[in-house]
Amino acid sequence: MSRALPYLPVEELEGRPHVLVDGAARPGSVLTLSHWPQSPTPPALARDLSAQIVFAFLHATQGEVAPGDGAAGRGGRGRAGGLGIRSAIAAVRRAEAVTNDHFDEDGVVSVLAMAEPDVALSHEGLLVEVASCGDFGVVRSRQAARIAFAIGPIGEQAVAASEPGSLGERPGSWSGPRYRAVLERAVELIEHTEHFRRYWEQEDAALAASLDDLRAGLVRIDEVPEIDLAVVTRLAGTVPTPGSAAATGRLGAVGLHEVALHSATPASRILAFHEGRCELYLRYEGWVRYVSRQVPRRPDLAPLAEQLSAVEPSGVPWAADGVGSLVTRMRPGPDGETDLDPAVISRLVAAYLQSAPPAWDPFRHGGALVATSERPPPR
Repeated sequence: MSRALPYLPVEELEGRPHVLVDGAARPGSVLTLSHWPQSPTPPALARDLSAQIVFAFLHATQGEVAPGDGAAGRGGRGRAGGLGIRSAIAAVRRAEAVTNDHFDEDGVVSVLAMAEPDVALSHEGLLVEVASCGDFGVVRSRQAARIAFAIGPIGEQAVAASEPGSLGERPGSWSGPRYRAVLERAVELIEHTEHFRRYWEQEDAALAASLDDLRAGLVRIDEVPEIDLAVVTRLAGTVPTPGSAAATGRLGAVGLHEVALHSATPASRILAFHEGRCELYLRYEGWVRYVSRQVPRRPDLAPLAEQLSAVEPSGVPWAADGVGSLVTRMRPGPDGETDLDPAVISRLVAAYLQSAPPAWDPFRHGGALVATSERPPPR
């Protein structure tokens, strides 16, 4: 069994050798276990989630084949260099701590697995779903969703209880209290999720409302597999089921909770319509090294925004996030309202996604961002 490592926030490392999970390697990182671009994670451990990578490493320390073994390398994946597994195991012997420089569900599960491997391995399947719910919005278990929903509020409560003015002064100082609060209560959260109802019940209600909308046929999902696109349309005259407003931060243009939507379609590109509003976004799966299936490389959406702006009857300009955004979004104006016919938008979007060259490749040597001069011409 891999030995347990204490968690330390990045600002408390003070040069100690450490394992960095779910992030970018930093000075003192003797091993990085992460699905991020440019991560020096051993290619044989490559998985979709950082949490899966950490679990694969823990299984490797026991001489076991981890679930999902062999996914790396499919379709040219797993090309980045890094330590071999034996070297990785040896490197961990020099580590004095495990850390991460940002706070999210995949990071929490990854840190927990290194800090308390026995506990984490006994709940591996559930915890991988928690990480998946947080990073990708994909989950099957309602319990996993509730745990994922509770993690953020537990961390926020810890921040609120900290000394005023003491947070945010140094890199990572916002994540430390959050991690410690969740890690201290992780076993109870996993085994008695109902004890934390006050943290998850509002978002759980929003998820339930969105699932009801999908079951009732109020939202239609039409997939275009050849370009990995899902066109999502809320039927005219319908509104989100009461309760969805409880999680407005995770509701898209169709008023559907992203966990309900992402669990209903594997498409990494979402084009959503509702009552004159529209949004296109490229899911987080395209930003990281996703290895279980071929996710199309991200194009730059700025030229597409220019095309749509040129034909927008209202004159409202379309705008797109930078290609390196964790989730790249494009919409018209500040509120997403457009006078363009959805059929026109769908046609232009599909044609662009079919022909646009990749601008972001998380497996690319030398950096994920593909320089404009290096991009091939549109097909």
